[in-house]
Amino acid sequence: MARKKEVSAEQTQRNIITTAERLFMTHGYRAISTRRIADECGITQPALYHHFPNKQAIYLEVVRSIMVQTEEAMTHVLQDHADSKNRIRQIAYFMIMNHQGDMTQMFHDLQYEIDEEHRKTIQDWWLRSYFNPVMQTLTEGIAKGDIKSIPTVPPMELTFFVLEMMKSFLPPSKEDYEARRAFADKKSKMLVDILFDGIQKK
Repeated sequence: MARKKEVSAEQTQRNIITTAERLFMTHGYRAISTRRIADECGITQPALYHHFPNKQAIYLEVVRSIMVQTEEAMTHVLQDHADSKNRIRQIAYFMIMNHQGDMTQMFHDLQYEIDEEHRKTIQDWWLRSYFNPVMQTLTEGIAKGDIKSIPTVPPMELTFFVLEMMKSFLPPSKEDYEARRAFADKKSKMLVDILFDGIQKK
């Protein structure tokens, strides 16, 4: 019986996080209350507080779960793909498949709604899960000659540029898996074609 309660609690917590992610990404941190999250989950507000002490704790867990999933995926990409071009394409494909275009809302909330101590923690998560894998790929690609070294564009700036390009390809929602997969395949190929082949006529 105890085992059943443990699984049920885990499922409830996952439901809270999944629901909160959708609400926060769509409406923003300030617009969403714990009561709204509880109602959408089909539980009472006291039941929600059994799992999380406040709204910020829920939000931090939403962000942490996104970062953990991303870091695990990036680790696999770096291990499974040695070619720089294929790495960038696989990273872009994952981002498009698993992130929404309204992540801009999340970045706004992190800057204005979360206290400084937790912003620093989230920044460290972001560096590990997003920035470092892309920068490692670009730096190694330059060292191997796969990617041209541009004296006026250091690897750090190039990394920010590539991440911004990926973000610009994110679709507005996660609905319709097959359509999203086709979209991710097309856009990830487009991104590496632009990055590696350029737009200048040769």
